Amino acid sequence: MSTTGLRVRVAHAERAGVYPRDDDDALGLALWGRLCAAIPHGMPRPALFTFFPEVAQIVDLPPVLAAGGDVHRAIAAFASQPEAEAIAAAGVMVRRRQGRVVGRAAMVFLEWPDGRWWACAHPLDGEGQLVAQVPDDLQRAVDGAPKPAGLGAWFRRARFEGLSLRWGGELLN
Repeated sequence: MSTTGLRVRVAHAERAGVYPRDDDDALGLALWGRLCAAIPHGMPRPALFTFFPEVAQIVDLPPVLAAGGDVHRAIAAFASQPEAEAIAAAGVMVRRRQGRVVGRAAMVFLEWPDGRWWACAHPLDGEGQLVAQVPDDLQRAVDGAPKPAGLGAWFRRARFEGLSLRWGGELLN
C-alpha cells in the first residue's frame, strides 16, 4: 500500500442555486459560465470540483500539478469520496497536437460515476482572453462524441485501483 501526502487548498460551496443537480447540461453550463466570467479579470487558476448532494468541494489544482507524478490518479482519488455525484476540472488548459503546444483554451470537463461526461472549450488569444467570433466547442458523451484525450475515467480508475483520500489523517472511504 502506497500513500502520498500533499497539501491542497480546499473550499466548499452550497450547491443550491449555484451548481444544479439532476441536469447534466445545467451543471456544465453553470461551471462554464463561471469560468468565462472570470477570464476577463485575469487567468483563473485551474480547479477541481467534486459535487456531493448538498455541497461542491473546490480544490486548487496548481499544487497537485506542481507535485508532478500521476495527476490523473490524484484526480481519481478525489472521485473515490463517498457520495461524490460528479467531478469536474475547470480552468485554462494547454492544447497540444502531436506533442507540441498549439495554444491555450478555457475548458470545463465534467464526469459522472456512470461514465457520462460533458466538456466545453474555447481558445484563448495571446492576451489570455476568449477569442471573439469563435463558437464554444461543446461536446457530450450522450451525443456520441469521442471523449477528449487525457481527460476523464476518474471514477472508473478510483474503483479499479481502490483509491481513497485521507484528510488530516482521516480516511474518507
